[in-house]
Amino acid sequence: MAKLLNALGNKWQDCSYGDDCVASISRDIPNAEFDDFMAIYLPNSTKFNAEEEEFNIYSVNFGDGKDDRTCETLEETIELVKAFESTL
Repeated sequence: MAKLLNALGNKWQDCSYGDDCVASISRDIPNAEFDDFMAIYLPNSTKFNAEEEEFNIYSVNFGDGKDDRTCETLEETIELVKAFESTL
């Protein structure tokens, strides 16, 4: 989490909740029509097993739920997020 927060800057914060399956970070996205956000859910395992709540990928949520993405690596996640943020 610290690597993501350092790479993405001070608009991002830890938003993990006690009973979530994985840790997460998020930021607000400027939107005049409604409160919008972007969140990244971090992997908690080296293997994928949804039934056991084990996830080995980064999940990037753009708030509207229509264009969510998954990333295999930390670097891919940072690149995806920075590309999106450059459009804001």
